[in-house]
Amino acid sequence: MRVNETQPKETTPRRTISRQPRAARVEAIEEAARTVFCRRGYAAASIAEIAAEAGLAEGSIYKFFESKRHLVLRVIEIWYDSMISQFDSSLSGIQGARNKLRFIIRQHLFYLKTDPDLARLCVNEVRNSGDYYQGDLWALNRRYTRIFLEVCREGVASGELRDDVPITVMRDLVFGCIDHHISGMLYGRDDIDVDQSTEHISRAVFAGIERPESGKGGEDAMAAKLDRMSRQLDNVVNLLGRAPVSRTYATPGGRGQ
Repeated sequence: MRVNETQPKETTPRRTISRQPRAARVEAIEEAARTVFCRRGYAAASIAEIAAEAGLAEGSIYKFFESKRHLVLRVIEIWYDSMISQFDSSLSGIQGARNKLRFIIRQHLFYLKTDPDLARLCVNEVRNSGDYYQGDLWALNRRYTRIFLEVCREGVASGELRDDVPITVMRDLVFGCIDHHISGMLYGRDDIDVDQSTEHISRAVFAGIERPESGKGGEDAMAAKLDRMSRQLDNVVNLLGRAPVSRTYATPGGRGQ
């Protein structure tokens, strides 16, 4: 009996290419977009470059985002959401409006120092556009600053803060001061110490918005407080003098609240 010496050929299993789940592809696109927009700016960035950064075909981007504009807004929306979430989870454990406001000031400075590229992108590429006030980003900014306004209302109700200063003015004092203070850092001309800046800004602002003392000696105490506030504001002005003055707020919490 002849033995069949012909052996069956070994076959290499066909490689199965599995597509990433939708959520994973969207996340990859968002992370790539953040990298490219921060590196190149909105105008110079391209969908092709974002797709390459994400390891996807260019056409895949348009399955999830209708335009480059839609994508940059989504990148900034994620940033806002992360900051708002941090405030929501932390403020409930802090006692007193003054302590809460100080926490907000410090965290706001911390976010800007941590992500200066995103802050620049926010003002240069989004807020200066003609449709800012009609977009979702404006609504996010209002939601962000509403946290500050609610704490101010709490402080007025508890007697910690003055009731003759509109809370919107309190907001503008804080966020306007911060925007001018950090503008040099955002554009590489300066740096800030978050804790030191928090202390300087908090002292200057609280001297003006804390409820004045009442009763005997109240007028003298108020005069002394105003004198301290004047000196503290002088210190802040000296700090701000190192940074260029901008006509619009450059960061979350500023323009168009």
